Amino acid sequence: MLELPYTVLDAEMTGLDPAYDELLALGAVRMVGPRIVLGETFYRLIRPEREHWGQSVVIHGIRPVDVAAAPPIHEVLPEFVRFCAGTILVGHGVEVDRRFLEGAASRLGLSWPKTLWIDTGRVARWLTTHHGALPEAGADRGRFCLEDLLAAYEIEPPARHHALADAYVTALVWQRQLTELFAEGIHTLRDLRLAGLA
Repeated sequence: MLELPYTVLDAEMTGLDPAYDELLALGAVRMVGPRIVLGETFYRLIRPEREHWGQSVVIHGIRPVDVAAAPPIHEVLPEFVRFCAGTILVGHGVEVDRRFLEGAASRLGLSWPKTLWIDTGRVARWLTTHHGALPEAGADRGRFCLEDLLAAYEIEPPARHHALADAYVTALVWQRQLTELFAEGIHTLRDLRLAGLA
């Protein structure tokens, strides 16, 4: 696990329904084991097909005018698939991102690479059960938001709900989680899968 390639990703969308809403931005950071690979990042704004959207602007700050000249998804997604190829994908609450990405790939006739997905929120729950070092507030809710983990690991985000910034701070969380997983006997990808974390 300490030498495996990871792509830590985040997406911003027009909403949370992958059957209707669309991707607005993709951000990703490359890691090899716990090391963030400087200079190997991905960030693109995406122009959605539907004209009438904007309610989600209060979350991520992306306005229709900001993406008016951005490339459409059919130009961005193949580039993103190539960036992610051959790596394990990591994100916080990554199942939402996964549904959007795989759905968009399917609609475009793209083959999304078969890979493992790791959710730092699920890892946090596992670590709380086995390690007990994370904030009780998250444990009491049965889940951890990214802010809980940033506070627990004393990580100051440069921005929030910006795809690249969120990918970067999630990479910092994953760095720390890798160390804690190793201390708990999770040394290989097989261990990670047996623990139900990938």
